[in-house]
Amino acid sequence: MNPLLQDPVVQSALGLLFCGLGIGLLGLYRQQGRPRLQERLNRRGSGQPTASGDILRDQGLQVSPALRGVLQAVARVGEQLAGSPRDRDKLGSLLALAGLRQREALGLLVAGKYLLGLLLVLVVMTLLEPGKRLGLNGLVAALLALFVGGLLPELWLKWRAARRGGRLARSLPDALDLMVICAEAGLPLGRVLQVVAKELALSAPEMADELRYTCAELQILADRPRALLNLAERTGVSSIESMVSTLIQAERYGTPLSQALRTISDESRKTLILTLEERAGKLPAQLSVPLMTLILPPIIAMMGAPALVRIVRLLSH
Repeated sequence: MNPLLQDPVVQSALGLLFCGLGIGLLGLYRQQGRPRLQERLNRRGSGQPTASGDILRDQGLQVSPALRGVLQAVARVGEQLAGSPRDRDKLGSLLALAGLRQREALGLLVAGKYLLGLLLVLVVMTLLEPGKRLGLNGLVAALLALFVGGLLPELWLKWRAARRGGRLARSLPDALDLMVICAEAGLPLGRVLQVVAKELALSAPEMADELRYTCAELQILADRPRALLNLAERTGVSSIESMVSTLIQAERYGTPLSQALRTISDESRKTLILTLEERAGKLPAQLSVPLMTLILPPIIAMMGAPALVRIVRLLSH
């Protein structure tokens, strides 16, 4: 037998890996084998989605009951390890920017950071020699692995939030055009958001989801500007923040909704065109480095090859 497999650390790492794979496969099997509640309700002949599903999506985990129980237990442990309230607010805002609003998201994120860090520590310990694992090198490598394991989930969330923000910014002009049409038809703001969210469900699901959530907050919260400010905080997009500030000022000073939305729509469309023109203008400068890297070496080789051949011949004689 391979001596590496006889190491207790390697055996523990393999055991944890196989246990995680087994739990994941069991959850997938249970999820595929049992239909969801909405599917069972549709089979009974309802034919129409529930009213709450049109306004606000389910904030729970869309998994099987057995796997949900395990994830909720892990989330409770992670929430206890989340740290100070400031750290909780920071992680919560990052999750909101990434579009993860489930109740268990914070606890699962913190638990995932610790589990990934411990897994990387086990991997690093297996790669080190047995005599160096308890020394200074092993301690430094374990701390670095724990730090990287805790940093990777946050980097992934920031990358996802940046991509989601870009999609929201690109879909905002179309959403504003539809909002202008609905406002000119005489619909109030809540109904405008609901209709536009329904129309953008296929082309821009992120924007539709945010509008549905804002529509629900407008119905629940007594402070309407607070619901609009929450939309700006959840998205983190500058164009949506300007739209929210304009809507709040229009509602405060009595400006007609259709006029305010038309002004925002024109500004958003111009901003999108200027952004695209700016990116197109940066392309030549960005392509110069790859072109120089790919073109200059063959040119230098072609120009220097004859001289190099002559030098080799002279040295050989």
